[in-house]
Amino acid sequence: MNKYHYTECGLDNVYLINGVEITKTKDGSEEIFIHDIHGLHKAIGKTLVFKRGLLAGNEIKFIRTTLDLSQTKLGRLLGLDYQSILGWEKNKTPISKTADHFLRIIFFSYLNRETDCSVYDKINEIADIDAEEVEVKNIELKEVGDEWRLSAA
Repeated sequence: MNKYHYTECGLDNVYLINGVEITKTKDGSEEIFIHDIHGLHKAIGKTLVFKRGLLAGNEIKFIRTTLDLSQTKLGRLLGLDYQSILGWEKNKTPISKTADHFLRIIFFSYLNRETDCSVYDKINEIADIDAEEVEVKNIELKEVGDEWRLSAA
């Protein structure tokens, strides 16, 4: 079998050497089955996390959709509006180095959530914080042993 050009993921440079079954349907069209699609997307994701240079628009969209985030929610997580995310994804504006690095950290923690979900869980908590609702509270800390902790009271 020739390499399968896997454009369905939204990236134009992904080719599968194996792990793909292509069959003809009764109507003559092709039906494509990819083995372990979640594992494949994880492998693609790890490649993107460690690639050189800034993420391109289609790579940002792949990461965002894999994270199951809307443009609005990703923007809120990064302290931006959805139009910034849209601009990146359409290659109209380049992603900043800071946002690029943070997006890679978020995605890396997502890809490794089976072994250490604490960072991923905290990132999700941060994403759910609505920056528009500001409630000023006292921060009360107490020393427990040899470290400071938030007081429950």
